[in-house]
Amino acid sequence: MTESSFQPDPTALTVGVADGGVLSGVTDPSTDPAEHVLLQSSVARRGGRLPATTVDEAVLFPLLQDAYSFGRWHSWRRTDKGSSNISWFVQTDAGEMVLRRSHNLKTVAGARFEFALIEHLRGHGYPAPPIQRTQDGAIYAEVQGVLHMVMGLLPGCAYDPGDPSQLELAARGLGRYHSIVSELTPAEEPNRSSGLAALGQLGQENLYAAVNVVMPLLSPHAAAQLTEDARYLGERMEQLNVGLGQRQKELRQLVIHGSYGQSAVLVDGHQLTGVLDFDRAAHDLLALDLAYALRSFCREVPIRPSGPSVNAVLGRAFLRHYRSQAPLADADLAALPEAFQAQRLIVVAKKCQNLLTKQAITPRQSKDALGFSLLLNRECARVRWITHNPFPATEDA
Repeated sequence: MTESSFQPDPTALTVGVADGGVLSGVTDPSTDPAEHVLLQSSVARRGGRLPATTVDEAVLFPLLQDAYSFGRWHSWRRTDKGSSNISWFVQTDAGEMVLRRSHNLKTVAGARFEFALIEHLRGHGYPAPPIQRTQDGAIYAEVQGVLHMVMGLLPGCAYDPGDPSQLELAARGLGRYHSIVSELTPAEEPNRSSGLAALGQLGQENLYAAVNVVMPLLSPHAAAQLTEDARYLGERMEQLNVGLGQRQKELRQLVIHGSYGQSAVLVDGHQLTGVLDFDRAAHDLLALDLAYALRSFCREVPIRPSGPSVNAVLGRAFLRHYRSQAPLADADLAALPEAFQAQRLIVVAKKCQNLLTKQAITPRQSKDALGFSLLLNRECARVRWITHNPFPATEDA
């Protein structure tokens, strides 16, 4: 734990505390018209994550302390979870807060969408974390182009996969979330799923471009295996992009959570006390959100690359509890097997784009090439298994 007993160097970093715009002064999020307009269309996340950089806490924290009105920031510690963002528990004069430093893909428009969504959810009594405003009334503080948001600390403990009652809480929590956001329909006809779009021509081109980057760094045997895996994954991308894309009008679209998994929920006894990580929320296919949640909460243990990703018994229990809070159309249920595949391939597409972005800054090394080839091989095995062993094969929930 780090003590903040130091003085900031005002020349070390530049701080821009942005205006909350039309969202400033929202008092009734359930009826505010500006919020509903904002939530009718989400902002697609930019692709290509830059290499991680070291955070100079000795400079950053005094600057943020001055931007907010919590008094002195006494101490802080990094959270255990989180791969996209960096977060800290911060002890202040006003109590304990959570500071999140967003990744380089986070935009101002994305931050405003996230804030509006959280306000909408909280207006319906949903346990989303309250975003704290700066002294100027802004919803975030920007330090050298990186967005920082402070949220109130929610009660509860981490999800326990060994407690069956918590599976019910998590499933009902996702159903309740989907029920609340179902009213946030786009003003016009829904756009093409951004998830499926990632599997289209650009995603396939990035896959083969990433393969070409790492091929010279591999042994002939590893290079041949990588070529075979990439060909299979590219074909599945195209098949799902076209197949699910043609059926998209039959499928439910809403503001999906995007990362509703074990690390996103807090539980206290028999109550779901917190739902976190709205950073990836966007208008997309409900089936993709369900697939993500099922894979996280109902995973087979131990996890095997060529084995089932979802325990069928747990999965059906999850769907049954989910449906107690929100309807699930037959078309969305039937799309789940393909949604599981699409979800894995979306991960592949993102990894390829990230590799290409980093390659433009720092040429990849042999260890990077080996790690990338192993990643594609694992995902290839998983997609093959899911393709031949769809879940749910039958549904009796």
